[in-house]
Amino acid sequence: MTRILRSQGFVTALGALVLALVAAIGYLVVFDPARKTVAYCAVMPDAVGLYPGNHVTALGIPIGTVNSVRPEGTGVRVDFEVQEDRALRGEVTATTVSDTLVADRDLAVLGEPGAAPWDRSTCITKTFTPKSISQTLQGFSQLAGQLTGGGNPGEQTRIRDSVVAFEAATSGTGPELNKLITDLGDALRAPDAAIGRIGGLLDSYSRLMSSIALNWDDIEIVLMQATEGIAFINELWSRVVQLIDSLLVILPWLNSIAREYGRPILGALDGALPGLRLLSANVAGLQQLVSMVPPIVQFFEEVIDPATGRPQLTYAAPKVALPRAEADRICAALNGLRPGHCDGAENGLSDVNLVSLVLGTVGAR
Repeated sequence: MTRILRSQGFVTALGALVLALVAAIGYLVVFDPARKTVAYCAVMPDAVGLYPGNHVTALGIPIGTVNSVRPEGTGVRVDFEVQEDRALRGEVTATTVSDTLVADRDLAVLGEPGAAPWDRSTCITKTFTPKSISQTLQGFSQLAGQLTGGGNPGEQTRIRDSVVAFEAATSGTGPELNKLITDLGDALRAPDAAIGRIGGLLDSYSRLMSSIALNWDDIEIVLMQATEGIAFINELWSRVVQLIDSLLVILPWLNSIAREYGRPILGALDGALPGLRLLSANVAGLQQLVSMVPPIVQFFEEVIDPATGRPQLTYAAPKVALPRAEADRICAALNGLRPGHCDGAENGLSDVNLVSLVLGTVGAR
């Protein structure tokens, strides 16, 4: 046994056995082949750079392995499995990612933690794949062709004309833009100023609210009585509206009168001016003028017939005074013609109704 244990072959074999045991333990610890997994599938637009054995990642952390990649319809079906404790939940999306443009890609999946588990009988259809270099260059080439007019000589100067137009539009605005950027930088370097202004506004608002709270009783009274005031304003405004509506009728009427009779009216006023001056000179005061109004009103009432409403005129025939010496003789003669038309003479005079006497002689009544 001593010779065997000291032999070089035994030491080599023992070292190899220990290395194999360490490797096996490391594999079990790192890869944990006994860990349970959950199978899923995803339908990708394409699977460029994705092969069986590639990693399945979540937020950059490997959680599973791609099992197979095969065409299905217009896309590619990717079957993969993930660790049971990292089962997919909620609305799941899948895409292919890679650190470089030429290396193999990993399948990255993203779910909603805390949501309901994803139905494993349904493939993930919300999938995306990065554009290839050729597709990217082709898209850039199309964009460049559109910008340069697509070979049309009349459109090839489009970019240059646009730059010239932009330069003309922004000419002279450099100082204003520089000032704007400078002011913005000052505001960003001193944010306390804006915060101080906001604080001042809050303090002012607080004082305003305090004042309202202290005088709330008076404010409440004003608000409660505002209904009556608003109702009064509404009523007054309705009358103002009625007055304005009346003016809409009166003003055209006054305008038509002024157009047709303005000159005669002004002439009459000019003619009445001397009379008004004479009246003002003869009237001692306003009280005397007002005292003259009732007789004038009574006169107009007597002129209007109360039965028909038409104007009427009462006429008194003139009388003739006779001398005393001849009054009795003349009255006797007149009474002979028209009995009772000559009154007795008084104070040497006698009143005779001359009109009725003259007209009565020819048969009038």
